[in-house]
Amino acid sequence: MHYFSKVKVGEEVFSLVFGKGVVVMILPKKNRIEGFYVFAVEYKKDKKVYYTLEGFPNWCSSDGCMQTVFYMKDIDLTDTDIQPVDKILSLKQITKYKDRGNLEIRCPSGIWRNVDVTPEKIMKKALKKEQYFLFRKEKN
Repeated sequence: MHYFSKVKVGEEVFSLVFGKGVVVMILPKKNRIEGFYVFAVEYKKDKKVYYTLEGFPNWCSSDGCMQTVFYMKDIDLTDTDIQPVDKILSLKQITKYKDRGNLEIRCPSGIWRNVDVTPEKIMKKALKKEQYFLFRKEKN
């Protein structure tokens, strides 16, 4: 059974990347194809993301897909690190950590995630606007 097999329009969900959202569209069961996007969630600022029944978003590559959305009742964020950075990285340090695979970005939800598992456009937008405070070296 898939995690989102009983999702309903209007249900609140939480994305590790975009934060709190509401399900706005679900394909009828007769129109669903295994592995394809089945429902849509709308986040603040009219941001809409499509998901599979497993919770895989439309922005992830097929190689590194993982569930990034959950039912609100299933989320416990008490141990989640949402603290701002202590030290702002330089562009050179950001590039170095990205190449090593241990660069994190602060997502719109406030959660720190590795840049390799977040939408590339979030990283590009932060770099273009020189928002280096959104990056940090991954904590082990």
